[in-house]
Amino acid sequence: MATAAYGDTGTPVKPLNTWSGRLPLGVQPPLQSSLATREDMARIWAQCHVKGAVPEIDFDRRIVLIAIRRGSSAKLTQARLVDGNLTTNVVVTPDMPPYMSCAIAVVDRTGIKTVNGAPIGR
Repeated sequence: MATAAYGDTGTPVKPLNTWSGRLPLGVQPPLQSSLATREDMARIWAQCHVKGAVPEIDFDRRIVLIAIRRGSSAKLTQARLVDGNLTTNVVVTPDMPPYMSCAIAVVDRTGIKTVNGAPIGR
């Protein structure tokens, strides 16, 4: 994997849509940071108890990013694309509620080969 040149902050990637939910503490959170199929999206949607129907996502053109952390709020921030790798940052409230918060975001797939160094969907 290529590394960014010193000082290269990459291209900002803005979410097209975001959702949030909660995962009970007794449930093992997924280890992946991105989703590449409707089936994975439906599974995460149900696990995180996100309200409403699972949205239709064109996974040929979009990627879904996820972050699940213990805190009353979690948010994906400052996604950047550097040499085909999309890096994400997660902001979490510093409290310890009896659940984990789920942050879900859709981004355009153009130019993305990996997410946080892992293949898409892992």
